[in-house]
Amino acid sequence: MPKIPKEAETRVSAKFQARLKEFMSDAESNNAGYAKAVGVSRDVITRATIYGIVPALRSLIKIADHENVSLAYLLAESDEHSFYKSETPKTFEQRVIELKDKANKTLPEIAAVMPFANNSFSEWFAKGTLPSLDYLKALAEYFNVSADYLLGRTDDKN
Repeated sequence: MPKIPKEAETRVSAKFQARLKEFMSDAESNNAGYAKAVGVSRDVITRATIYGIVPALRSLIKIADHENVSLAYLLAESDEHSFYKSETPKTFEQRVIELKDKANKTLPEIAAVMPFANNSFSEWFAKGTLPSLDYLKALAEYFNVSADYLLGRTDDKN
């Protein structure tokens, strides 16, 4: 059973809600039109704009990619608007392995200090899935890199 993160992120964010509405007003789009342009379901956008519900990581990535912004900017955790997309994106697995090797650590050593189960890396890598936003942030903090770098969206570590 996975451990609960010490400081679990709330799944509702008024700041994220406002930032998303800002993007949508710039695009002069309704929920359905914006969702289609981004490649997520209308329900994801509706829940985000009405209630401020932060969607799953894959949907967040699609929105951030569509707007060409960092996850931190999208989630209104940063006001830094500039984002430099990687010309040769890497996968989450590739980045974790690269960072693990640079830190001279093993995956079990890293997992032991993380808020998730020891077998999480093997599950994510085998299934090609991504961790939750909370776990991604914990890993990014551990490696002292941005979540976007860890996901391979950018080559800028910060």
